[in-house]
Formats: sequence, C-alpha cells, structure tokens
Amino acid sequence: MKILSPVGNFECLKAAVCGGADEVYLGINEFNARNNIDGFSILNLDKAVEFAHLYGVKVLLAINILFTNEELQSAIDVIVDAYNLGVDAFILQDLGLISIVSSKYPQIELHASTQMGLHNLEGVEQVIKYGIKRFVLSRETPLSEIKRIKQNTNVEIEYFTHGALCVSFSGNCYMSSYLYDASGNRGRCKQLCRLPYQLKSQGKTIKNGYLLSAKDFDMTKRLDELEKAGVDVLKIEGRARRPFYVYTATSVYSKLIKGEKVDFEQLKLAFNRNFTQGYLNGNSGIISNIQSHIGIKIGSVEKVNYGKKFNEVYFSSNRKLSTKSTFKFFMNGQEKSTLSAYDLTPVSDKIYKLTTTQKIEKFSDVHLIVDAEKEKQVQELSVKVPLKISVEFCQNKIAKAKINILEKQVEITGEVCQPALKQPLDKSQIIEKFSKSNYFDVELVFDAFESVFMPKQQLNELRRKTLEKAYEIYTKKDRESLEKIKLNINYKINKFLDFSVVENVGDLPQVKNIVFSPKTYDLEQIKKLKIDCDKQAKNLYLDTPPFATQSDVEVLREIIEKTGVGVFANNYYALSLTDKLVIGWGLNVYNHITANEYNKPVVCAESNLAQSMKAPYMTLVHCPIKEHIGGSCSDCKFIDGFEYKMESGKTFKLKRKKLKTCTFYLTE
Repeated sequence: MKILSPVGNFECLKAAVCGGADEVYLGINEFNARNNIDGFSILNLDKAVEFAHLYGVKVLLAINILFTNEELQSAIDVIVDAYNLGVDAFILQDLGLISIVSSKYPQIELHASTQMGLHNLEGVEQVIKYGIKRFVLSRETPLSEIKRIKQNTNVEIEYFTHGALCVSFSGNCYMSSYLYDASGNRGRCKQLCRLPYQLKSQGKTIKNGYLLSAKDFDMTKRLDELEKAGVDVLKIEGRARRPFYVYTATSVYSKLIKGEKVDFEQLKLAFNRNFTQGYLNGNSGIISNIQSHIGIKIGSVEKVNYGKKFNEVYFSSNRKLSTKSTFKFFMNGQEKSTLSAYDLTPVSDKIYKLTTTQKIEKFSDVHLIVDAEKEKQVQELSVKVPLKISVEFCQNKIAKAKINILEKQVEITGEVCQPALKQPLDKSQIIEKFSKSNYFDVELVFDAFESVFMPKQQLNELRRKTLEKAYEIYTKKDRESLEKIKLNINYKINKFLDFSVVENVGDLPQVKNIVFSPKTYDLEQIKKLKIDCDKQAKNLYLDTPPFATQSDVEVLREIIEKTGVGVFANNYYALSLTDKLVIGWGLNVYNHITANEYNKPVVCAESNLAQSMKAPYMTLVHCPIKEHIGGSCSDCKFIDGFEYKMESGKTFKLKRKKLKTCTFYLTE
C-alpha cells in the first residue's frame, strides 16, 4: 500500500517527504477545497512538483469543488497548466469537469474525489466509464463494499485512514451553505458540526454538548484488513494541519507498512479529538463530544498562586517539557483554557511553573497539545537523494562525470585536464567539491585518475553541470505539453418541474410528479401509492438515500422491478436502478455540462440552474440514537420528534429513512 499525505504549504511538503510519503496531495488558491489555507498557487506549483519528484514522490492536485458554467473554462486552464508543470494526477468532484477532461485530455490521470460520495460497486460502475483510475471512497464505505469493488473492477482504491472525519456523508452537507452561503462543496465549510448542540425530544433536553463533532480517524490497527480488502492507497487527511502533524502521521503509517515499531503517542500529540476506527466497527462510536485538539495528558495542577495581574500555576509532569509549548487545561473532562508557556520553568524534578492571566483551577488536568521542541525538530529535518557519480580525470583529456538515473545514462564533460606540474588535484578535494549539494548525497567513484591540475573554477563548473543534470532528470517529466481548449457550454437543462415530495401515503397533492420519500421502504405501501398515482395520471418517483449498502440496493431494485416506479437519484448507485430517472439534490448538479451528462430531468440543491429543492442540512450514516441515547438496532429507541438545537436557537428535525440500514437527516 502507498501513503498519500496532505500538504498545505511547502513546509508540510518537506515534512511529508521526510516522513516517507509515496504521494502528496495539495490544492492551489484558484480552486481549493481548503480555502482557509494559503500555500500554493499556479505560480509556485512548479517548485513544489520539482521538489516532490526529486524524491520520487508523486503530486496529486485536488480541484475537488463544484464549478459554475462561468468557472469551468478557468478550471480546465488550471488543469492544463498544472499538467504541463508536471502534476501526476487530479482529484475531481464535478462530473461536468470530469467529462471534459476525460474526453479532451485522455492522457491526464483522474481520481474520483470522496466528495462524489462513491461507496458501493454500483456507484463506481457508473463513473468508471470516464476513465477514472482511482476512487477515493467515502469514509463510510464498509470493508465488504471495498472488497466487492476491488473484485469486480480494475481500479485503484484510496481510503482515508487518519485525520478528521466529516460527520455528514461526503458531498451532502448543506448546513454551511444554507445558513451562511458558504458551501462545503465549494471549499467554504464553516464547520458548524463543531459547535455545541442540544438534543431535544418532546420539548425536553436529552443531552448537551458537541453532539455532531466527530472523532478523528486512526486506522493503525486495521491496516491488514484494509490491505486484504483491496485498499491500494492510505490517505491521511489534513491539508490545513501543521508540518509536525504531516510528518508524524506520514512516518507512523510508513513505518507500520514496513513492519517497524512506532510511537503511537505521537499521533495523539500531532492532533486528535479522540480516535475512532470509523464505520469499520458499525454505525456508532463516531462522536467525540469535543471539538478541537486535546493532545496528551501529561499531569495535573498541584497549586495556584493567584496575583493581582498574573497567576502562578504549578503542575506535575514526568515528561521533559520545553518553553513555547502549548497546553490545555481540563476540569471534569471539560476544556477550560489554552495557553502557550513562554516562561515555563522547571521547579523540581517533576514540577513545572508558568504564569498566566487566565484563571487555572487546582486539580485541573494538564494536556500538552504542541511540543515546541518537537515542532522545531520537524522544521529542521532534511533528506538527500543518493547519487552515484563516476568521474575521470586524465592528463590531456576532457574531464568527465557520468550518472545513471531512472534508466538514463548521461555523461557530462568539463575542460581538458592539464598535467600537474606543482599542485596536482587530490581526490579528497574533488570529493569535497562534489559533496556540496542541498539535494544529493553524493558517492563519488573514480573510474580513472591521474596526476592532473584543474583550476577551482573549472572543477566547480563540472560539479554544477553534473548536479543540475541529475536534478533535471529527476524533476522534469518526459511528456508532451498540452494545448488549452475553448469550451462551448451551449446546453439546455431538462428541468424537473411541477413536483412535490410526499412522506406519507394519503391524499396526493395537485401536481404532476410525486417524489415519495418514505420513513420505511415498504413494498406493499409503494405498490398502493403507484396504483393511486396511475389512476390520477401522476408520475411516481422513489426518493433514494445518498448512502446504500449492497443489501439496500437489492431492496430498492426489487421495489422498482415490482412496482415500475421511477427513481429520484441522490447518489451515483441509483443511476443503475432504472432508466426512469430524476437527478436529485444529492448528485450536486452545478453546471450545464454536468446536467447534459445525465440527460435526465434535474433538480438542484445549491445552484439555480434548475428547480431548487431544499436538501437535508446533513445526511448522517452514523446512528445518533445509539450515540446519545443508547440501545441497538434490535432495541431501537428512535421515535419521531427528536431535534438538534444550536445555541443560536436554530432547530433541526432528526428524520430517519429505513431500508436494510438506516439513514438519518437533519431537516427543517
């Protein structure tokens, strides 16, 4: 398996390389799903690509947002420019953009972003026709589906193994978009899931806290299972993280793959909101009830001397601590304060003192969240590429240097070597000169060496030319540059109109098209509704959840075959169920080219291209009831009436849709 590491800036790129990454993924300012970081642009992308390629590390460019008609031309131009700069592959979400690139530039390697919500074989099969080489599966994808995809396709599978876990199903969180006009599908997520909420039922508060704040992924104990299931690439989340996190996560997973020992505590120190193995252990145990980095517990507060302005805090710890480190203080499991200790002083062997204006309570737990010394060590890391150079220095002959890199044998020539009259060149002098490199660890081999003289300037020039040639071979791609094309977006959208969404069977609204979104997908109920719709000359479409296991798909397929209903498709798998389709909110149509690819009636969740439909604020694959109330699937405690309430007063209803598995929605 390969390690794919996140890099938000050049320092993180260096950390990933030093940590042992096989590949890195990054974004650029122009189109970035992490628009809160400012690391790369098309103007400095070449330097990042060169640096990575020097160490044999591939560069993947994530342009995994949705694009308007007006933005598609710029997106194509950026992809062409980036390809010409040497980018190895592109991670895309927008189906319209994927269709353009795959048809116009088949030589470009494409990866399907996790934002596409692909999580089962049926969905992958709908997208594979675009020449996608690698699929970044949704974090919710179970091992059984990974195996099924691998056994039935010839694609690479990439799976998130470490870092932040989105609580909402990939690509289908609209809370930030609807409340603040900041779409997560456009890289502007406000992370409202990290805010505190109340869980209420029948007007009573059941639970308070960070009820939608997911734990962080840690798959270090599940790598064998992932490999056996067919995962090719282990993806580490965190393009907005600091270099220490990137290096630590990369090096730990790299060592584990090689069978080496690792210090798991360093993963906690790098970043954690408590850890989970995601959905591999079922659909609960996902929520942390904290919203930020908690680091590692290192001691407790023994004494506090309160002053008029500053307070002296004394805490115990067996750990060697350094100044400028950052600490968090917890009382009864609740975070109380955070501070960077610029005046940290060891008082005794196990007692430290610091001063602060904050009020710290005695007996508070002390957590280390940033170790300044370790952060500094990562920043100072460097790695060099082994380079073997064979040289010849013979009297009255041209000096030569030979390198053999990536199956390329190159000879670099210098000036004619003069016979030495007084000060012959010494081997140690030549070795010293050729060893001066920021990138290469040079091993010099003398194929021929005689008593010769050469001015320092000429020797330096031979060294420079040789190292530059080695750098060029490693970093320059042997492929033809691409020419930009001019897009013609002249398509008309087939809009889905005159429809109403119905959740309960009863009197049908006076519209032409009915979208049935049942609480439970009951065959007999749907049969009856279909008969009623036929009598009234109405078209019936069955709403499909964004997430579905193989058994869910089988239930849906049976219902459709036995009733003849159409499908309101909210994920790619639903496209395989019937030809009588409506492209629903979950497929995120944002431009005319995407709509044209489907060539079916369309509704939109965020754009105004077609009939706008209010999608659920969030789609939850985990079970909130198990998380916050308890019970099990056989002893389900869900009833209608549960609500999540924000501190602002905004309230969301919790709805459940049940196939073989359950999907939950936060709605108006």
